[in-house]
Amino acid sequence: MRVTPIYGAPALVVADAKERALVVADLHLGIEGELAKRGISLPSQVPKVKARLLELIRQQGADRLIFLGDVKHNVPIATWQEWRELPKLFEELLKLVRVEIVRGNHDGDLGRMVPRGVIVHGARGIVLGKRRSVGLMHGHTWPSPALLKTKLLVVAHNHPAVEFRDELGGRTIEPVWLRCKLDASRFPKKIQKEINGDLPELLIMPAFGELVGGAAVNRAMPKELLGPIFKAGAVCLDDAGAYLLDGTFLGTVGGLRKF
Repeated sequence: MRVTPIYGAPALVVADAKERALVVADLHLGIEGELAKRGISLPSQVPKVKARLLELIRQQGADRLIFLGDVKHNVPIATWQEWRELPKLFEELLKLVRVEIVRGNHDGDLGRMVPRGVIVHGARGIVLGKRRSVGLMHGHTWPSPALLKTKLLVVAHNHPAVEFRDELGGRTIEPVWLRCKLDASRFPKKIQKEINGDLPELLIMPAFGELVGGAAVNRAMPKELLGPIFKAGAVCLDDAGAYLLDGTFLGTVGGLRKF
């Protein structure tokens, strides 16, 4: 299967001769409620997100839409806004594509919100392709043995970004894709026994939600990032390649720490 990040968008397409799956992650719909508590009043982001998704579906000719976790924001209890808006969003999407969700750590109650026809997978992820070439998971759990046998493992969860600073103290943060290698020696002994051959390459997706912010990977140490693979030091972060949404290669995370 071919995995292609979409130019200018925090989304990718996984495709073969039979299907084209659009993959997005970390929408965090309903985050407006949390921001309101901080005195920041914003309208619902659902209409804007729906428009972006529908445009990408049509643009890419997708027949399958996979949410790679954290569709909703509030935990442990969903808000009235999420209960009101999310079912309608899924109903609209189902008119165009098959819809699937790989659970993230913010997706409590989501299974009861989705209409019939939406498939909800567990947090350990799913594998795409007859040759088991692509694994998908949110990233807040250890990958299953099946995912470690793939050629490419796609995760989300950290909202990766790079921070730029200028000589006058200006600061900007841009979302990025990260291509990383995994260190088998850092996995738990139980999982190491399941590893046969090389580990997959790791691709970390930027967040689709525009209000969620990003983790500046060039300012953070690996163990400061989220998820067990980072906490255990299993991601070779300094050697990871960072790419802007337009495909511009920025260099390695270790090199970006110098700026």
